Amino acid sequence: MMSKTTYRLRRPTPEDAQGVCDLVAACDTEDLGAPDIVLDDVLDMWSGFDLETQVWVVEDTDSALIGYAFLEEDSEEKLFSYGCVLPAARDRGVGSALVAALEARAAELRNESGVAKRLQSMVPTLCEDAVRLFENRGFAPVRYFKRMGIRLDAEPAPAYLPEGFTVMPYVKGADERAVYEAYIESFADHWDFAEPSFEKWVEKTQLPTFEERWWMIARDSGGSVAGFALARMREDLLFIEKVGVRRSFRGRGLALALLQTVFEASYRSGQPLVSLGVDAANPSGAYRLYEKAGMKPDYEISIYEKTLT
Repeated sequence: MMSKTTYRLRRPTPEDAQGVCDLVAACDTEDLGAPDIVLDDVLDMWSGFDLETQVWVVEDTDSALIGYAFLEEDSEEKLFSYGCVLPAARDRGVGSALVAALEARAAELRNESGVAKRLQSMVPTLCEDAVRLFENRGFAPVRYFKRMGIRLDAEPAPAYLPEGFTVMPYVKGADERAVYEAYIESFADHWDFAEPSFEKWVEKTQLPTFEERWWMIARDSGGSVAGFALARMREDLLFIEKVGVRRSFRGRGLALALLQTVFEASYRSGQPLVSLGVDAANPSGAYRLYEKAGMKPDYEISIYEKTLT
């Protein structure tokens, strides 16, 4: 008979990707009300990970996956992580084992670099067992993010572009540097923003799921990049990863026009569901902007943090 605490923590192999996707989908359904992951999400993420140092899975005696976690270095001093435990396998110590593994790896990176590390992890705000786990291990909530969405059951209203601006799809081989610089400027004043290197940022455009048509770039009359909406089409929805407008172009309705352009394109492609995540305390008023565009909150995620000095 299997003990209540019998399980094995190990490193994953590429063959585990589908099992991890199914596991996270089951956790999402339990904690958020619906799955929020597809296989391409796992494959895209793992393409930039070292599975031997950044990712863990937990399996039971039947070799079924019951836990998963990853850790990535956002900057020299900030580490970001995520973990989940199959609902039927909770209260067996699996979550504690995963968090301990994350902390141990964070301590290794701190010792190797000599730089204190802030270890962050995202937790569904209403998932009480996960909240207790992190708080009992010395983590504290530092920020809250809303997931917002819209279902386009009818053709959306046409986008209204401010005079002198145009929106066109991103062009590979031509737009990398200009869009990167606009991204850095647009997000420099966002909470806890970690500036990626140009090379790291461009990697996003090399992923198998990347499509130029879902990166909408707004330009002024002189051709300068003024703003952008960077999205990715999934099997179940269009997910907008970033919406940004450079400082000198703000206050003209450009962000709303970009959103409306994305909505139009998604509807025409046959995908009525559009979703994004937003910092609930964003000082730019992004949450209100998305409400104005017709989007509604689906659920909330808390960012928990612990400093390893």
